[in-house]
Parts: sequence; structure tokens; C-alpha cells
Amino acid sequence: MKGKSATTTETTQPSPGDGLPDGLRARYADTLGEAHARAKAEGLRLRVPAGVAQDRAIRAVLDVASSSGANPSAATVAAYRRDHARLWAAGATPLDHASTRAHFDRLRSACRWVEAEEIRRLRALAEDARKARDLDAMRAYTLAAFERATVYRSLFLDSDRPTWAHKAQAMRTAGLRPVNKSKRGAGRRALSPDRVLVALGQQPGRCARVEAMAMVFALFGIRPAELVRGVVLDNTAQGLRLGVAGAKVDAVRGQPLRVLEVEPTQRGQSVLAVAFLRAHVEAHGGEITATPADVVAVRRALRQAQPGLSPYAYRHARASDAKASQGRAGAAAWLGHSNDKTQQGYGNARSARGAVTIKAAQASRPVRRTKTLPLTLAERFAQVAARLAARSSSQSAPNASPPRRRLPRPGW
Repeated sequence: MKGKSATTTETTQPSPGDGLPDGLRARYADTLGEAHARAKAEGLRLRVPAGVAQDRAIRAVLDVASSSGANPSAATVAAYRRDHARLWAAGATPLDHASTRAHFDRLRSACRWVEAEEIRRLRALAEDARKARDLDAMRAYTLAAFERATVYRSLFLDSDRPTWAHKAQAMRTAGLRPVNKSKRGAGRRALSPDRVLVALGQQPGRCARVEAMAMVFALFGIRPAELVRGVVLDNTAQGLRLGVAGAKVDAVRGQPLRVLEVEPTQRGQSVLAVAFLRAHVEAHGGEITATPADVVAVRRALRQAQPGLSPYAYRHARASDAKASQGRAGAAAWLGHSNDKTQQGYGNARSARGAVTIKAAQASRPVRRTKTLPLTLAERFAQVAARLAARSSSQSAPNASPPRRRLPRPGW
């Protein structure tokens, strides 16, 4: 038309990655067929297009997904997207690739969060296409979001959704035993620092730098992230002292700084490990800083020395020793906790082997005491003694003669 210029807004079209993978589509073909039939019936009932009914179902799924309140950090989101991309490329579910309960929980959290974000993104693109009057793109985006929301509901929301219990039961029926990757169990089985030092020395091409970092983990049980930040070693009269800047610290949580001191026990436990680090301090100084690649190399070397061995396995092992010798407050200071409750997830005093003599642990913040941990034997005896004392005093009170009542004199 002359005198008028028509303006059009271009919208993007759905890519092949926006739809379901072929593996998931084939697995959930019946579920998708039933969902499409319900959406069509709902549209006829409400006298609206089927796409509107599909959008209502999408919004219902997103409302439930948003109610979880999950707010992962940027690093967690990156890890979530890596796990989700691997499963999405394989057309697999979290239960397919999970080898343990903890592994399943991690993959499920990753896929649940990423899929909700992707469904929300597709719905927003469908809304943009509607405003641009690109009806084909709007229908395509709505269909992709609807199918992914349908599979999302089946995997994460329905009452009969797949859980780890289903896979564990199937494995037991087949005579298989789920792999146990517990770090606490690995801590109970962990090689002594001396034995792991000998094992590392027998690995071909293993550099002394990896051995030094592995000995820091084995003797002190610090977090890998704390070694990446850097630690300071110092020789004492017989042992070692380590200064650590805490990794999990905020206004109230964690210990910004702590100083840990150890001494060796008999040969075969930690004499060689302590002597190795003392020589390292004298030769290279006490500052040790690891890169993320160094931590990966240490993990690989520890696994080669003993299956399941890791820095966190030694964190559990040293936590057991700290609980056995330092009490709750001392164990919290050793682990870098600001209260004596968090240590419940680490080690056990009964599992302590005494491979390392823990001399002292000093933290920059006082350790807050909570009432959630079980009482020690001494505290239970003190409570029993207090109750017995209160009972004896209450029983002796009625036996005592009551005070004489002074009667008023005549004439008062």
C-alpha cells in the first residue's frame, strides 16, 4: 500500500536441541500421547485452542518447580548444566547413570533445575512469538515446552516418579550390590599417612609436589579449596603446625583462620609423613598453594594408591581423631566450623585410629555450642548426679520439723 510501510518483527524458530532427545521421546511416548489427548480435551471443554490448554499445563509445572526455592550459586549452576548436558545428549535420565544414592540426588537436582529453566525459556520465546504474530513459532515453542514439561512431571513431580529405591531394589533382585562411595567409610579404611606416602613413591613419574600436597591432606584433613587458597606450614619441636584460611566462611559460618598442630605416632602411621613435610619446609619454605589441576592430580594419585581414597576421606579420618582427643569444641575448630553441630557429618570418635597425634586446634572465632549433639559420658553423669541431689533434697524437706508458728500474745 502506497504511503504506508509495513514493519515486521522476526522471531527465531525452535532448534533441534529445544525438543526432547529421541531416547526420552521413545521412552515416554505413551505419556506424551496421553498428555496431548488431555490437552485437546481440556481445550474442547474450555472452548480454547489446544495450545492454550498446553500453556496452562506448562504454567502448572513451573509453579510447582518454583516452589522449591532453589537458588544455586553460579558455580553450582555451571556444574548442573554440565551434568544435564551429558544426560540430555545420551537421552538418559538421572536414574540411568546414577551409581549411588548421592550420585542420583546430584543428577536429579541438576536435571530438575536446568529443565525448569529451559521450559521457562521456551515459554518466554513462545510469548515473544505471539506478540510478534509469528503463530508457527509460537506453536512450535509451546509444543516443545509442553512435551518437556510432561516428561519433567513424570520424572520429578508424580507420585510414582522414579527414585533410587527402585534401582536399588532392581540391583538387589539381580544379585548386584550398589557401589558404596561414602567418604566417611573411606575415612575408616584410609591408609595411614606413612603407607600412602610409600604408595605414592612407588607410582612412576609422581612428582614430589603431589606427594607434599597429599601429605597435607593426610595429616591435617583440610578442604581441597583451602589448599587452593594457600596454607603455611611451620616446624615445631617434634611435629608440624599449619595455618589455614577457611573456605566456607561468611558473617556467621565457618572459621576465617585456624591453626592446627600435629605430632607423629609410631613408624608406619605418620613418622615418615611428618618427617617428609618437615624436610619440605626446610628445603622449600612453608607456603604451599595448589591449583585446581594439582588437586585433580592428588585425587588421581590417592585413588591409585587405594580405591576410594580422596582428600575428603582423610578429612573424615582426621575428624575422628579430633573427636577422640579434642572434644566437641576442639573438633569444630579443627574442621573449621563455627558451631559444634556441623561435625556430626564427619568421622566418628569410635573410628579413630590415632594415626596422627592431634596436639591443638586454634580458631579465630569462638565455637558456638548447640544442644543437638548427644551428651558426652561425663555430661550424662553430671546430669544424673544433679537429679539425685535434687531428689534427696526434696525427700529430706518433709522430714524436717516445720517451723514453729508464733501465736499472738493475749491482749494483742
